[in-house]
Amino acid sequence: MIAEILAALARSNLAMGAAILVVLALRRPVRRVFGAGAVHGLWAMAPIAGLAALLPRPAPLAPMTPEVLAAAYDAARRVEAAAAGPSTDTALMGLWLGGVAVAAAVLLARQARFVRALGRLEAGEDGALRAERAGVGPAVVGALRPRIVTPADFEASFAPEERGVILLHEQVHLARGDAAANAFAAALTCLCWFNPLVHVAARLLRVDQELACDATVLARRPEARKLYAATLLKTQLAAQALPLGCHWPAAGEHPLKARIAMLKRPAPSRRRQAGGLALAAGASLVVGCAAWASQPMAPPLIQAPDWTQRPSGPDVKAATDAYAGAVVDGRATIACRVTGEGRLSGCEVASASSPEIGRAALALSDRFQMKPQTRDGLRVAGGVIRIPFRFVTPQ
Repeated sequence: MIAEILAALARSNLAMGAAILVVLALRRPVRRVFGAGAVHGLWAMAPIAGLAALLPRPAPLAPMTPEVLAAAYDAARRVEAAAAGPSTDTALMGLWLGGVAVAAAVLLARQARFVRALGRLEAGEDGALRAERAGVGPAVVGALRPRIVTPADFEASFAPEERGVILLHEQVHLARGDAAANAFAAALTCLCWFNPLVHVAARLLRVDQELACDATVLARRPEARKLYAATLLKTQLAAQALPLGCHWPAAGEHPLKARIAMLKRPAPSRRRQAGGLALAAGASLVVGCAAWASQPMAPPLIQAPDWTQRPSGPDVKAATDAYAGAVVDGRATIACRVTGEGRLSGCEVASASSPEIGRAALALSDRFQMKPQTRDGLRVAGGVIRIPFRFVTPQ
């Protein structure tokens, strides 16, 4: 199970990384031709590709009758099983979970620090919450129930027309669900803390999100282009990041320059903007299908093996004496690859009623052999088989 989780994590991150590289290559030309909204839509490619890589490909089921293994047990000859140390997979799983916990703790600490900097919040006449302190906000704060928060000096620092475009900007964020999208991106950065491309994508997503929000505001208020640019320049840059929410403007000199530069360019026509959104949706669909199709084909599942050898009574006794002890009752299932000669290899315990029963079943895997073809005429080379066991203690 641990190996499967790690394999799925690696597969998903490879798919997301490839999609992020595609978006990075398309951002500038798509923004120039179709506008900021299309670029913002392109970022859906990354999570769609990551999720598509996790979707299972259909595989046939192969119910089999359990192998009933019974043997007499000699308590005087019981052999204690050697204590198995932690596997590499277990260590990697622990490392990943530890990284997730640290990344989540850092994110929540940054969010708490930002919220504390706001001080006490009071409802303003404009419908937004007013912070107790100046220099924090405007922003949409929160993920589940995001609210618009403005600084204490909002009225003193901005003229009524400037406050109007700022609040319209934040209302666009709320209407589009940008706070929830940012929370999802933040969660991905925690789950994929080891993937630098995911962190790059989360940062650039915010930049493109602000540019798309700017474009929406200007589409509603085309006469306010000059006012909007001047208001952006007046707003203080964030002193600290806001992980869960949307901050106006995005922290950093380069994003602010990009926003001012976009305001100087004529907006694409509505038809071109709609074409850009259609392009983003189509690209996401294509990338998702490609990520799903790129998964390795599931090996054929052998359902009708023609056994030439199975574990004998002494084989069962030796395995159970070594791993399970004197009294054995339980079930286990092992999953194995099948070689061209019909031998089992790479076997793993798929399920077991106890670790001891699982190890006993696994120890018997090298006592199986089948013919190169199944009873229904299929070749066994490269196939997989799941063998269920039922261990019973003779009465």
